Amino acid sequence: MRTRGWIAGLAGLMLLASCGGDQPKQDTLNVDPATDSATVARQKKTKAIFYNIPSPMETAALLKKAGAEYDKSILNDVKHVDSYTSASKQALNLGIYGADLSYTSVFNNTAESMLYTSCAKKLADKLGVSSAFNDTTIERMEANRNERDSLLNIISETYWEVDAYLKENQRENISALMVAGGWVEGLYIASQVCLVHNTPELRQRIAEQKLPLADLISLINTYGTTDQGVNSVLADLKALEPLFANVTVGGGGSNVTQEGGVTVIGGSAPAASITDEQVKAIAEKTTAIRNTYIN
Repeated sequence: MRTRGWIAGLAGLMLLASCGGDQPKQDTLNVDPATDSATVARQKKTKAIFYNIPSPMETAALLKKAGAEYDKSILNDVKHVDSYTSASKQALNLGIYGADLSYTSVFNNTAESMLYTSCAKKLADKLGVSSAFNDTTIERMEANRNERDSLLNIISETYWEVDAYLKENQRENISALMVAGGWVEGLYIASQVCLVHNTPELRQRIAEQKLPLADLISLINTYGTTDQGVNSVLADLKALEPLFANVTVGGGGSNVTQEGGVTVIGGSAPAASITDEQVKAIAEKTTAIRNTYIN
């Protein structure tokens, strides 16, 4: 369910853009045509990232358990949406607004959710993503609105249709940048909340991001590109690597303990270990990176 949950977070916001009209002309990312082997590799890496990133529902449960309350100030201001004119910025912030949309939704803030939905629709229209959808998909969504499993299946199918559409148009890097933007925003929100509500569960979730970070770097590294936007994101992700270097992630049990200021999750072989200093350093760097994307 984790994989489908994250796809729901990304593809769901893109589905909201399906009612858009004509696509305005704008700049595009320059990417060298992919070979078949590179495409297969990217698909595997993307699926690995989806698997390791928690779904919005899982994150919401962790935030609420940590005692976190809705905090509008940590989200990207909706007023910024019109300032994103480059394709790379639009792709990154589509992912960012998608994560913010999930955050507002799980806290049942309907008014804010509508604003972030509008932002997501606007960016998706500018990127041309909305043309990948048709009336049949929307009708299926509406018909299964109250059937969670069916809805997630439809959204999952739609995401891969969008992915295929972007590949056909040699724009699959947009999909990767959306994932990167959403991942950075998710890590930003989790780390900001953890600085105030420091719980073992939140610390574990932050520690676990070492895995998708490596997958993201590997994914974006597959793009032979001269585009500065893609190169810049790759550099940002690589800058986070040293901060996760001494964070341990394993597959231990379910016990959670505190040992000298270090959260240890697992049984005799710890599943994850991260210090207060590491959390703070990751939060600070993620904030700096995220600010370059939203401003």
